[in-house]
Amino acid sequence: MISAEDIGSSARSRPPTGPATARLASSPGSRRHEWRLRTMESSIPALRRELCAFLGATGLSDDAFYDLILAVSEAASNAVDHPQHSTEPFFDVAAEIDGEAVTIVVQDHGRWLEPTPSSCRGRGLAMMRVLADTTVTAGTHGTMVTIRNHRDAAVDAAAEEQAS
Repeated sequence: MISAEDIGSSARSRPPTGPATARLASSPGSRRHEWRLRTMESSIPALRRELCAFLGATGLSDDAFYDLILAVSEAASNAVDHPQHSTEPFFDVAAEIDGEAVTIVVQDHGRWLEPTPSSCRGRGLAMMRVLADTTVTAGTHGTMVTIRNHRDAAVDAAAEEQAS
């Protein structure tokens, strides 16, 4: 299980580093960011650091922020561990911040493997669904996990008041 220490509270202020290849999807003022990461366990901490840096100014409460990071980390771990017959040696992550929510999509490039009952595994999807609005779309060319967490209304109101 990932703890707050694993995520790192100082990660919010650090610039992105690590093996991920990041690129902005639109204009420099955009609130969208995409990463293409190698399908290996070492990509997960790099993604967490970069995602924390990108999401640092969202206005999410600490609890909502860490819930979102934990849910995305689990989705990324699944993208590394579970795709069957992957057609690409990487997985993709896209994060978008709009006025109402933060949406993060994690997509692998393999086929879905139906979960098998186990006392040691199989709780990741349930955990993601408790932490954030989570949908899973499985297809023949990959599995897409969409995680959406609504921003705190009180924090949004304070940010709007400060901006005016």
